Amino acid sequence: MNATNIDIYDFNFLIGKWTVLNKKLKERLNNCNEWTEFQAEMQTKPFLNGLGLMDEMKSSHFGDDFIGFSIRMVNPKTNSWTIYWADTAHPENYLKEQVVGEFKNGIGEFYGEETYEGRSYKLRFTWTKPSENTALWKQAYFDEKNSQWETNWIMEFTKMN
Repeated sequence: MNATNIDIYDFNFLIGKWTVLNKKLKERLNNCNEWTEFQAEMQTKPFLNGLGLMDEMKSSHFGDDFIGFSIRMVNPKTNSWTIYWADTAHPENYLKEQVVGEFKNGIGEFYGEETYEGRSYKLRFTWTKPSENTALWKQAYFDEKNSQWETNWIMEFTKMN
């Protein structure tokens, strides 16, 4: 079956070029309400007839030549996505699987685990598309002390013309 004939590829809205406003919580899991903001640019392209998307994000926030790279692959039988990540700030991590999940009613939720400051935390990504030319991504860790998710990174995407 050709992936381009199936209308299940929820991340197709990301194809193209984007400006990205990043909002990163200054301290995670410490009752912090202070955010650091920085700009980035991202370009997303499909591959394997739409079974996957890859993007490259560039920002000077982490150094002049910072590049983040993600691959999103869908299992067409289950409509479940796996998201992989690599970046120039942590080349020792190579391409690591971060989260797995799916879209329901236009909202994508993806779960995994991530090590932060030597400890493993439950990780959640949430994807929404507020408008034709915008997208929104949020990352959260599960705070076991408070039994709730703490959003620690937000990316607001605006399509470039």
